[in-house]
Amino acid sequence: MDKKSMRRCGLTSRRALSEEQRQNKSRLIVEKLLQSSVFQEARTVFCYVSMDDEVNTRQILQAVLETGRILAIPYITDVLRGLMKPVRLHALEDLTPGLYDIPTVPAGRLEDVQQESVDLVVVPGTAFDFAGHRIGMGGGYYDRFLAGSGAVKAALAYKCQIFSELPAEKYDQKVNYIFTEDKIYKERI
Repeated sequence: MDKKSMRRCGLTSRRALSEEQRQNKSRLIVEKLLQSSVFQEARTVFCYVSMDDEVNTRQILQAVLETGRILAIPYITDVLRGLMKPVRLHALEDLTPGLYDIPTVPAGRLEDVQQESVDLVVVPGTAFDFAGHRIGMGGGYYDRFLAGSGAVKAALAYKCQIFSELPAEKYDQKVNYIFTEDKIYKERI
């Protein structure tokens, strides 16, 4: 299958989960991440703010804030070129709808975080494979952002979004870990 078909398959599987299933599975996935050494050792965490059917990241965002670490979230800077940057979030109450209704920091309150200082990037996606390949929503934002990043890359996914193999291109960025409700997959090197 091509990327578009795999994206559709991953999204369909994710959206087929009931609200209760998503909440329960999200809780298990997030607990695994919060207990992991990659999370506990990270001083600066870049994490997406989840939307409806994604693994819920609110608990992760709150955990970073409560421990006094630096929390960065995506801020889209160029839609045509698919670019985003990390900006600091000081409180969940500061979130406001941004582009595509994705919660972000208000434009007038941006505080840039140096990408080089990010220790952990929590990555969204629609489909993943055992080797750490991922398929996002198709805009390439994360592939561009992750290119050349030295941060640990951890994806959150429901088990139904994991496939044995995905089509990958040279510019696609892999993740080091995939946290699901029943397992943690580590990138095969």
